Amino acid sequence: MNPLTFLSILFTHFLIFISYAPLLASTLNFKLYEVVCIEYGVRVSPNIKGCLTALESDPRIPEANTYVALSIFIIDQAITNSTLSQNFLKNLMKKDYSPAIKQCANKDYNGIIKALKNALAFVIHNPQTAMTYLRRDLTYAEEKCSEAINADPKPYFEVNVLIRNLYFYQAITELSLNHLINQ
Repeated sequence: MNPLTFLSILFTHFLIFISYAPLLASTLNFKLYEVVCIEYGVRVSPNIKGCLTALESDPRIPEANTYVALSIFIIDQAITNSTLSQNFLKNLMKKDYSPAIKQCANKDYNGIIKALKNALAFVIHNPQTAMTYLRRDLTYAEEKCSEAINADPKPYFEVNVLIRNLYFYQAITELSLNHLINQ
């Protein structure tokens, strides 16, 4: 068999597997958060174990039996996490007078927390609007903070970790909300 043909067949099987992964996960009696982490592993990052560990840190998440509850708990966890991140940045701002830190700690994280709270308010009645808040407002605030930090000559590794953590929560929330939108 021609190696190119073999690779083509292998790639086709991979695409089929990706498209059926959520269906497969739901038929094998996984918990809802596990299904979302499997989807995360297939679509976003192969770190399924990290996803599971992060979500299991809130005992409500493994017990969620609807995607509405799961989405609410994940967003609530993201708000708590973002509030802690903002407090970290405000404490850092007392020692480091960087305009980038000041912008992230105040304006950007205020926008991040507001976007998450707005998304939370719409999960039950309009998950599509909740998704819009995540994709438009949350993404905008995340990007502004990230741009400010990356433009600063001083490396802020810990702030980049906070931002990556926020990207994780956004991706997981969107995957969970997709189950509500695509019902």
